Amino acid sequence: MQKLNRYIFKETIGLYIIAVLAFILLLSIDTLTVWANFLIREQASFITIVKLMIFKLPSFLHTALPVSVVFAILLASGRLAKDSELKAAQSLTISPIKMFKPFLLVGLLASCLALINTGYLEAISQRAYENLEDSFFYTSPPPDSQTNSTYLNNDGSIFYASRIRASEEDKNLAELSGIVILKKDGTVISAATGTWNSNKDSRQWILEAPELVANNGEIVLIDEISLDFDVAINATKSLASKESLSLFELAQRITKTKSLGGKIRQMRYNFHSRIADALSAIIFSIIAAALGLQLHGRANGFAWTIVLMVLFWALWILSLGLFDKQILPALTAAWLPIIIASIAASLLAWFRLK
Repeated sequence: MQKLNRYIFKETIGLYIIAVLAFILLLSIDTLTVWANFLIREQASFITIVKLMIFKLPSFLHTALPVSVVFAILLASGRLAKDSELKAAQSLTISPIKMFKPFLLVGLLASCLALINTGYLEAISQRAYENLEDSFFYTSPPPDSQTNSTYLNNDGSIFYASRIRASEEDKNLAELSGIVILKKDGTVISAATGTWNSNKDSRQWILEAPELVANNGEIVLIDEISLDFDVAINATKSLASKESLSLFELAQRITKTKSLGGKIRQMRYNFHSRIADALSAIIFSIIAAALGLQLHGRANGFAWTIVLMVLFWALWILSLGLFDKQILPALTAAWLPIIIASIAASLLAWFRLK
């Protein structure tokens, strides 16, 4: 069995690599027009285009790594059946369930690679891609921004800004717009514009021409006011997009934002959906192996595999839609497709391979 498992694994892993390359090529077609535009209109060098391709590769692998498992297993099991190797194995009393291990190992390997890719490589390459892409349109990369941000200060005050825009010159500064601050004593301070200074020696929100409304209703207009914003968070880093953060950095962002009283729903979904997407390769390997190791009805098995994958994709889209409509919480929406697919894959493997 060890020799047979190694033989099947070697057969499948070779087809898996070919499938991944094929999916990367397929997924890159839409982006070719963008790269061609850079090459022709923006007069980018060939080396620059190659860099863009390399930086974009991890985003293609996000889909290619899990999905390629299905086609690799189906093609490998199809080749074994075509050459009567499955029949030979069964004639030696080797049941399909005993040949399941190498296919599952390929799925596990694909999930590990997908987790490394979505957890770290995608974030690094996304930042590099955006910086290089922005260099075609800006003398320096555009600053990050965030809307409708709320923070809970250490003194119990609530700080709100309708828009925060990172400074291009100093990473410790950010421009504030539409500011409202509710002090613990009931005083409300509002201003049209201001500055967030996150320097470790002077953490403040500096408001320009603010209006102060005391809890007794008295209104005071002043030229400028500086309010301590004692939060150990960098202004620019706090505005970085979720896609450019690794899983570790995203987890830190969630913890810090939660401690500040900010919204973490979207970030939690992004964090858990990345892990769930990576683990889908294992589920796909179970489904493909359960249908691919059957001697009879192999054409139907291939068709059903594709149908089940489409249903998984539809369930993923449905969960995301319910999450966007505030019907499902982040954790449920991220893991619901993978949980349902796991149950279906387990039942399928049990009834087809027992």
